[in-house]
Amino acid sequence: MTDHLTETQVSLFRERALRPTERERIDSHVAECESCLRRILPSEDSALVYSELTEALLPDSADEAFHLSNADARRYANGSVDQADRVIFESHLDICDQCSKAVHSLASALGGSVSASTRHAEIPAQQFSPAWSAAFQFTPARAVAGVLVAACLVLAFVVWQRWHSRAVDQTAQQTSSQTPSNTPGSGSPTPTQTEVTKEPTTDQFAVAASLKDNGRKIQLDSRGKLIGLEELPEASRSLVRSVLMAKNLSKPEALDQLTAPSITLMDPTAGENTFGLLGPSGTVIEMDRPNLRWQGLAGAASYTVSVFDGDFNRVTRSAPQTATQWTSTKLQRGMIYSWEVVAVRNGQEVRSPVAPAPRAQFKILEAEKLRELTSLKEHSPISHLTLGLTYARFGLLAEAEGQLQILARENPNSPVAMRLLRTVQEWRNH
Repeated sequence: MTDHLTETQVSLFRERALRPTERERIDSHVAECESCLRRILPSEDSALVYSELTEALLPDSADEAFHLSNADARRYANGSVDQADRVIFESHLDICDQCSKAVHSLASALGGSVSASTRHAEIPAQQFSPAWSAAFQFTPARAVAGVLVAACLVLAFVVWQRWHSRAVDQTAQQTSSQTPSNTPGSGSPTPTQTEVTKEPTTDQFAVAASLKDNGRKIQLDSRGKLIGLEELPEASRSLVRSVLMAKNLSKPEALDQLTAPSITLMDPTAGENTFGLLGPSGTVIEMDRPNLRWQGLAGAASYTVSVFDGDFNRVTRSAPQTATQWTSTKLQRGMIYSWEVVAVRNGQEVRSPVAPAPRAQFKILEAEKLRELTSLKEHSPISHLTLGLTYARFGLLAEAEGQLQILARENPNSPVAMRLLRTVQEWRNH
């Protein structure tokens, strides 16, 4: 696996919805790719590991200072140390004036000096002293570098071990559930225990789900094997597999961020004499120049649209106009925005939305998710099931509903297709 993980792969990996073989491929990838590792592992876990490694590797201010003994200083001065001890001694001498002066004094007394030629002289090989390794102190720069390297290795190992162990457990559970056991009290095993048979075909297993999809037939058997979407990426197939097995959709977190409760007012007439916004609101949108639409207000002379960022700063505004829609200037992908319209009628401003209605919020789809959708649309024939589920996972509700409506028309007697469509419709009407 040479490319970076897609957003669908990251999401399914976190939810443990991938097959064991796909999880193993991702395990191998994140062990070498720090960028994908950071996307999979929550930031709080990284901070915790970094904190613990820093505490373990950086020296305590209360520790006693380390110095060379007279015998060690003499061995270094006359060049009778091995290469390993030399590296340790010289690292210490670089930061300790006391020991450095002592070594130079001994070298002078022995009739020589500590120079670069002395440091690079041929030294007979001796056994490395483990005591020096334990006593060796890092400089702050070396300690920080060591912490960062160790943190990356530990994070990669933690991710691999966690997901690998879960994959092994799930595989073991599936194997045990499919292996027949002897009947209690029976004196002989069943035929399936004594005869060696070939790998059973898909037709021998019960079909857990079956749907028509744009001229093809998609099936999921009781083992979780998906048939009919072989040309799609494994991440997309895993998404379809997990939804068909659960027979339901999980609401994406992005929609919860865009849903705000209505505001209750003491004055029941405060929200009267206004007009409504048609959208986008409470959803993720694909375009970074959204088309904002609203209802007309009787007698209004003009409308002005304003778009705000998450901190309520106005990022763009239209000129006064008479039309009831406006295409915004280009907005930043991955960001959440809110918008409002101010109508002018009889010289007075009428604003929408106003309490008790919540703010009208939307999110611009991230660039990597847009690329994943674009790639999925290039497959022919298009899978309305896969595209609809991907739209739903990314929070693009209008597009998801459109694809799932086509799927429901192809499968009028399928409770799974109808349940998926109703789920998305409920999210839109919430």
